[in-house]
Amino acid sequence: MIETVDAPRRRLLATFLGAPVAVALAGTALAGCSADTRPKAAPGSREALDADVKVRWNAVHGEQVLLALHAATVAAHPGLAERLAPLTAHHDEHLAALREDGPLPFGTRDTAPGADVPADPAAALAAVVEAERAAGEARVTDCLAATGPRLAAMLAAIAAAEAGHGVVLAAA
Repeated sequence: MIETVDAPRRRLLATFLGAPVAVALAGTALAGCSADTRPKAAPGSREALDADVKVRWNAVHGEQVLLALHAATVAAHPGLAERLAPLTAHHDEHLAALREDGPLPFGTRDTAPGADVPADPAAALAAVVEAERAAGEARVTDCLAATGPRLAAMLAAIAAAEAGHGVVLAAA
C-alpha cells in the first residue's frame, strides 16, 4: 500500500533537507510509479502460485518448441517461410506475454531441441500442422490446470491461436 505524505511532512522535509534534495527525492519516488496495474504481491496460497508458475513454464517451453520447429522448417524449406512468418510472429508474442507475466524460477532456455523436418515440403508442413494442433491441446490442458484467472485466460487465448494456426495451415 502506498502511504501519502501530508503537507506538513513535506514542509518539514523541505526545511531540513533543502528544496533541491526534496525535489530529487520526490523525483526518485515518482520514478518508481508506473502504469503497471499488476499487483506486486499475487493473491492466493503459495501452493497455487507455485502450480501456476509450473503451468506457465510448461507453456513457455511449448512455445519454444514450436518456434524451433518453425525455424527448422523454414531452414529446410525456404519456400514455406512466407506462409509460416505470421504464425511465427504470433508464437513470439505468446512467448513474450508468458515471460512478462512474472519470473520463471525454473529457468528457461532460449532455444528448444532441434526438430526433425521431413525432406518433403508437404510432409514438413503437415508436421507443423500436427505440432500446432498438439500445442493447442496442451495449452487447453494447461488452462484447466491454472488456478489464476489471468493465466487461465492467457492460456485459453494461446490455445485458440494455436488451434487456429493448425486450421489455417491445413486449409491452404
